Amino acid sequence: MKKLFMAFAALVLSVSLFQAVDAKTVQVTALEDFQTANPPEVLHVQMNANTRLDYDLMLFQGFQVTGKVVRQGEGFVFLPATYVNYQEEKLPIYKEFPAVYKGKSGLIRQNQPFLLVFPDNGPDTFQYYVPSVSDMN
Repeated sequence: MKKLFMAFAALVLSVSLFQAVDAKTVQVTALEDFQTANPPEVLHVQMNANTRLDYDLMLFQGFQVTGKVVRQGEGFVFLPATYVNYQEEKLPIYKEFPAVYKGKSGLIRQNQPFLLVFPDNGPDTFQYYVPSVSDMN
């Protein structure tokens, strides 16, 4: 019985550790043509889904993101630097959120979706406080 309990505890611990290093795979759309084996130094993409990078930064679907590109073997790493929100304000991204290209090497055309893998920097769900009428009195 003790061995069974220890095996169960080890399984729960390994699953929790595996989830901590999980990553977020996000679909984005290219805003210009580029080769994945020889990408440009700066890349412009549009977010195809809401993506929370950390507690303070959420990139919503439709936001245009500009970032630096670092070549890595057959692919590249995308480092978001700025984004344009719905009010067409260009805002900086102060922290580094390296996203690795996921897919086949080749030509990515303008308006073609592709995948970026962002590191998991925390939960995607947050509870927000909504004041009630009694709080305002």
